[in-house]
Amino acid sequence: MTNFQFTAFSQRGRGKSRNEDAVLLDNQVYQGGVREGGMVDTAQPRYFAIADGVAIGTLPRLASRRLLEILRDHLASASATESLPPLLHRVQQDYVALSANPRFHGMASTLVGVRLLGNTAAIFNVGDSRAYLLADGRADLLSRDHSLLNDLMDDGEITAEQTKDAASILQGLTCQFLADAECADFRVNTATHELQRGERILLCSDGLNEALDDAQIASLFSNQNETDLAEVFKAARRAGGSDDFSVIVLAGEN
Repeated sequence: MTNFQFTAFSQRGRGKSRNEDAVLLDNQVYQGGVREGGMVDTAQPRYFAIADGVAIGTLPRLASRRLLEILRDHLASASATESLPPLLHRVQQDYVALSANPRFHGMASTLVGVRLLGNTAAIFNVGDSRAYLLADGRADLLSRDHSLLNDLMDDGEITAEQTKDAASILQGLTCQFLADAECADFRVNTATHELQRGERILLCSDGLNEALDDAQIASLFSNQNETDLAEVFKAARRAGGSDDFSVIVLAGEN
């Protein structure tokens, strides 16, 4: 299984003049109203990603697009099996270098992406954009949000049961790509999964998962045939979602 179909949808948030998300589809960066699809042969590595410009940062629309352009340039010169964390640290270094221009200082963005090589999906994320494995009517999280809440859980200072009553401030990001030379804390989550027939990868910005929980996401994608992403977008809006919305779905040929 080396032929994969991709489908991408991105739309600006309610009340916003422009979309602050950006998407990378193989080697092309898109922004705005995105409705793209196609097939790729994963005998060679193929990359897909979503970046979400952080609204409280500088120039969030440019923040996401510039991040994906830097990422694309690094991927173009990377080997097929290069370890992703060192590569993403180099991307962060180039992103930090943008802060030499005061106009760009403080730009920030999250990132989630996947490298497909054969049947192997190598997932990477920084921030709270997410990757899910869609299979058997389930949506299982492959990424991990960088949030104060998760940091406290990792350090054993709070239990999973206690998170139900945690204050919303604990959902705040603790790591992202940041154009700031003083940024010393940069962490990357990675995961690898050997895709089986019928399994799909879903990448999304938080415009999806802040409006819908994992069970609702699983239900919307329960049909293994191509899901109408415009309908998923409408479901998020009906649930009260107002943020920019971006999703990429990757499915191998059955």
